[in-house]
Amino acid sequence: MKRDINLKQYELIFRIVSSVGEKFAHGATRSCQFYNVTGAYILKEALKIDARPIMGAAFVKVSQEGPVLAYAGKEDGKFFSSPDAFHCWVETEQFYIDFTAPEYCMETNYAAESIPRKMFQKSKASMSKSPGLLQNPGDFFFERHPELTSYLLQEMFSKVASGDLAQICSDWYKQSRKKIVPELGVMDDRGEKMIIKLKKAALHGAW
Repeated sequence: MKRDINLKQYELIFRIVSSVGEKFAHGATRSCQFYNVTGAYILKEALKIDARPIMGAAFVKVSQEGPVLAYAGKEDGKFFSSPDAFHCWVETEQFYIDFTAPEYCMETNYAAESIPRKMFQKSKASMSKSPGLLQNPGDFFFERHPELTSYLLQEMFSKVASGDLAQICSDWYKQSRKKIVPELGVMDDRGEKMIIKLKKAALHGAW
């Protein structure tokens, strides 16, 4: 099955969103919502791919010996998603895409080098049937929460800056498709120009 985007395209989107997000959206730590809402916007606006951000519970096996990453709450033995316990990913017609995947290592106590930076673009047919069946690296289970998605998107885009940042990322991506633009000048909310340098982050294949 032909993927929606190749590794080079995914890597560039990740580098741009991560670089802009670190300065404006979430500081030194990553934000799945910023990464994937913005990533979906770039896919749709720059690459004409029908992509949409989705929030809900998510589980990903990131190494053979390591743990399953669980982005969810748990009560009475059951998992759930909420504004305080959720993950955000991107859905297209045939794929799930997660632009935070190159930073999965930040979510574990394992050494960063034990969890490689990889692209996450998995066919919908490849999803496991439940969180308890994740056995191999790259196995995953996502559970959509439509009401949570609508609520969090409304909250996010009630702030004008969110749309502005998504457009900045999309424009930077379009400018870099033929030749990488290594830095970008952006005006902050005080009217001062800030230079954002594009992160160096080579990826090593796909999950």
